[in-house]
Amino acid sequence: MCGRLNIYDPDLISEILLEMSLPAYPDHSPRYNVCPQESLPVLTPNKSFQNMEWGIEFGNFRHPNTRVSTLQRRPDLKQLLAQNRCLIPANRFYEWPDAKARPKYAGIKTRFCIHPENDFILFGGFFKPVDENHAQFNILTTGPTPAINDFHHRSPVMIPAQHAHHWLDQDLDTLFQYMQPSSDPLTIYECDPYVNNGRNKGAQAMAPLGNG
Repeated sequence: MCGRLNIYDPDLISEILLEMSLPAYPDHSPRYNVCPQESLPVLTPNKSFQNMEWGIEFGNFRHPNTRVSTLQRRPDLKQLLAQNRCLIPANRFYEWPDAKARPKYAGIKTRFCIHPENDFILFGGFFKPVDENHAQFNILTTGPTPAINDFHHRSPVMIPAQHAHHWLDQDLDTLFQYMQPSSDPLTIYECDPYVNNGRNKGAQAMAPLGNG
């Protein structure tokens, strides 16, 4: 899944987005430990950024992620994706082991910081308008990458930069080809337990374990 984000270098994100003929990232403040229900700039199909709250509320249920397998069998979610797909830029993300799916981590309290070599990620997702000035988004999750598979059975959908425009522009039926586990190499390291508390917002959140 994907439960925390890291945007430590928004200027780097802007630089890469501009190279892709997309708008610059609108927020210039580093954010080291972004949690569900916080607001983030999200890139919409009209190629503009809109601040949205992370986590769509469906009745009494709210979660920051939606599984691709759930999306495929839910016409209402497919409709949201068809009309309101989005991209969520970040530098890194955090993940905690799923001890139920990976019993070797039972009783082990650790967490990982995950990022590609260039520290630029575009998460694939969709959003749901709440009113004229308020929307909520979810990040899609799919099967694990080979490295993430060691400690978790799911990973976020990460759209390769060369397919960003396709994700925002193409018809629904063509989008599922981009919902596979990322094939890009990922760096994964144990990070400081400081990140466990969502109220902790400093750079220590991304510090390697023992270096905080």
